[in-house]
Amino acid sequence: MSNEDRIKGWRTRRKDRNYTVGSGVDAWRLDPAKLFEAKAPPAVLLKPLLARLQGEPHDSVAARRAVYEAVQAELDAEIARSAVDETLADFSRRRLRLIVRLLEQEIRAGAAVFEPGYMPSRLAAEDERLAMAHARRVERRRQDEARDARRHASRNDIPLEIALSPAEAGDLAILRERLRALHEGHSPRHAGKGRPGGRTFLAMLVYQLRVMHGESRIALLWALVGPVVLLTLISSLYILMGTHFILGMDVQTFSLLGATTWIMFRQIIFRSSTAYVSARGLLNFQGVTPLMCALVQALIYVSVYLVVFAVLITAGHALELITLPADWAGFLLYVVLMGFGGAAMGVLFGSIATFWHFYLRLAPVIERFLQIFSGVFFVSEQLPEQLRPWMLWSPFAHGMQLLRSVYFDSYESQDASLSYFLTALVFLMVAALAAERLARPNIQPM
Repeated sequence: MSNEDRIKGWRTRRKDRNYTVGSGVDAWRLDPAKLFEAKAPPAVLLKPLLARLQGEPHDSVAARRAVYEAVQAELDAEIARSAVDETLADFSRRRLRLIVRLLEQEIRAGAAVFEPGYMPSRLAAEDERLAMAHARRVERRRQDEARDARRHASRNDIPLEIALSPAEAGDLAILRERLRALHEGHSPRHAGKGRPGGRTFLAMLVYQLRVMHGESRIALLWALVGPVVLLTLISSLYILMGTHFILGMDVQTFSLLGATTWIMFRQIIFRSSTAYVSARGLLNFQGVTPLMCALVQALIYVSVYLVVFAVLITAGHALELITLPADWAGFLLYVVLMGFGGAAMGVLFGSIATFWHFYLRLAPVIERFLQIFSGVFFVSEQLPEQLRPWMLWSPFAHGMQLLRSVYFDSYESQDASLSYFLTALVFLMVAALAAERLARPNIQPM
């Protein structure tokens, strides 16, 4: 556009009665109030760009590029002046580049871009796609900030404050009021104490039982299936070899004691170690600790397998397949001691897993290795003298043989040592508690 054309246009506009000096400036000036709104239409950039382009020379690509760069500079100045969020500023720049690209394509195609109400044909669809990408970036940034805030609070052991909606804030106020009423019902000597007590342990026990019941109504019945399958396998191997008694012990009862005790031991290890690592959600409750979560699981499975023993022994005796124990008290004591060993192993495995997350995948391999050397399938007296030390290094082999010694009148282990078993059990518990103390800072509430 030449100077003569500008003068002619100015004279034409001046003849209009509504014309005022400087009224054309608003047509190409960017409006910050609308420019950085969350759902501003693309017209907030398109109209000033078209007005600027119409008022400047635009016959060549170079002339139009100068106009585009001027609008880009003005947009950057508005971003700096308004202190706009970087994500929204990036969205505005991307939108301007999109409008320039589509506008330039239609100018080169000969479209009448200066007609009233003009808009590039593909602008609406492209701008919607750009807005969706911007929304995804905003959401991803929000999630990253929330994750960083949680990580900072966890590492520095400080409360994590989260902005709540009015409805959630009201629900939280109701929950706090109800918790306050519950705390007021506690006895004065327990008020204000954060230590885990019997009431917390009992509440955790009831909660875990309800979780097990909620996951499957027949979940506990599977505790019967595993021992039956393993004792059938062990008994079948001995019977196929023509062996019906092992050092005075009948094969069926021998297999029942080994299979059920070890499956209990294994379940306690895996359940308690998993509970220790995954206790973060429950640590928000007063008095709950990872150690308590592990011990609750251990107590549940000791109780479950004591019932399993009672059912299998009673049913087997009724079918004349299983003999009754000679000493019920001694038998139950050794089962519980093996459960203590499993709980100590579970806490130790869970503590290690807080430092090395892959460790729990390695735990089944360690458990299978221990099973071979722990008197599940045979006792040490069945082996030659030179091979017995390969089995008797395991304290759990001593526990298994002592358990069979109190169960049968006809068998008394010559190799098992009660002092070795109890000493190893105490050392294992001390090691588990020491590891738990070191691992405790690695487990923070969610």
